[in-house]
Amino acid sequence: MSAVFHQTLAIAWGKVCFCFNADGELVEISLRTRRTVGCSGTRPAGTPSSSSLQRWVGAVEQGKAAAFPGPWRIPGDTEFRRNIYRAVAAIPAGKYLSYGEVAAQAGSPRAARAVGSAMAQNPLPLLIPCHRVWASNGLGGFTGGLKLKRAILAAEGHFLGD
Repeated sequence: MSAVFHQTLAIAWGKVCFCFNADGELVEISLRTRRTVGCSGTRPAGTPSSSSLQRWVGAVEQGKAAAFPGPWRIPGDTEFRRNIYRAVAAIPAGKYLSYGEVAAQAGSPRAARAVGSAMAQNPLPLLIPCHRVWASNGLGGFTGGLKLKRAILAAEGHFLGD
């Protein structure tokens, strides 16, 4: 289902755009948005309010775990991809796993590269915290860029040198 409603918020780290389908379900969180702050489309029933989204993002910015205020589901077009996202969604704030550790939890211990691919295509960063998945030799990449990854990790208690 494609997005019919977009809500963009200004946050400490830039802008974040939430995209919802016609059922009010969250389908994408974009950290690299050029959208102006505000809304576009008609807000479907069940979509969280602007203030609810702002409170949730505020908790994320402070490194606190908070339940997303609206409907969403684990994405993925295969069971393996959904298993990857489930494993990543379960990583608590302040902790991290390597791509290989996530692959093992998803049932394929030799599929670290597939985990990297899934993280690069994660449609729900922050909610499925791909910033908590690191390469075996360091941080690895991040959709929002390494500067943002470092900022999110610092908010969660990881203080990394440059």
